[in-house]
Amino acid sequence: MTRRLLLIYFATWRSDQKSNSDDDLLIELAKLDSISHALTLVRSLFVDVQLAKTQVLEKITELLPDGIICCGMTQKQTQLSVE
Repeated sequence: MTRRLLLIYFATWRSDQKSNSDDDLLIELAKLDSISHALTLVRSLFVDVQLAKTQVLEKITELLPDGIICCGMTQKQTQLSVE
């Protein structure tokens, strides 16, 4: 049985950011044929807690995933982290 995972992350928050490393990484991950999970990306959530919460809860209700992974990187970090 394939497990369904919901992968979520926030949009860029600075005007000088050309891309989002979360987005870059998760898109590449979703392309892999060797992943045995069904992946759904919730891409580029606004950096607004209430709005993001609403969007994520709607997706959870719609998809009923087996797991949720939220990725993020604060301005001072040099590496992605799982939150």
